[in-house]
Amino acid sequence: MSTKPSGISIKACFALLFYLLIPSCAVILILQSYPELSKDRFFTIIHWIVPTSIVIVTLAQSSLFFPKGTVKRLLINLGFVAATMVWVYGLLGGGVVITNQWNEYLFSIHMIKYVFLIIAVAGLNTLYYLLEWRVFSQYQNDSSLEKTVPIAVSVNSQNKMS
Repeated sequence: MSTKPSGISIKACFALLFYLLIPSCAVILILQSYPELSKDRFFTIIHWIVPTSIVIVTLAQSSLFFPKGTVKRLLINLGFVAATMVWVYGLLGGGVVITNQWNEYLFSIHMIKYVFLIIAVAGLNTLYYLLEWRVFSQYQNDSSLEKTVPIAVSVNSQNKMS
């Protein structure tokens, strides 16, 4: 019997929903609702979003095939974080200031605080994946864990029988 998981992981489903479907629909809805906005900028955003979100979904699914604590899973998860940062860069239109003209009005949105927040979240994600790798790699290398788990199971099963 194979221990490899089958099917699509929850992480990949959420990545597909939040990185591809919702942003693409939002950009298309904005294009349809406000025809006076520059279409070139939104097409550039779509050209960034679609390929990077496909990479993100692929990385999210491929991390399922490696057990926690392996270097391959760590590298895939770090690639997931890096691809997410590229995706955010594309979503922002390649910069931290969004300038657009609507009819006779010119407006700018400065996104630097949001970029710092996103970088902080990416740092926390990286820290999480590093700690996950460190903790689970210790469990994989520790042979005493294999000896303690069946004892704990047998003690619990005896308590339930009493």
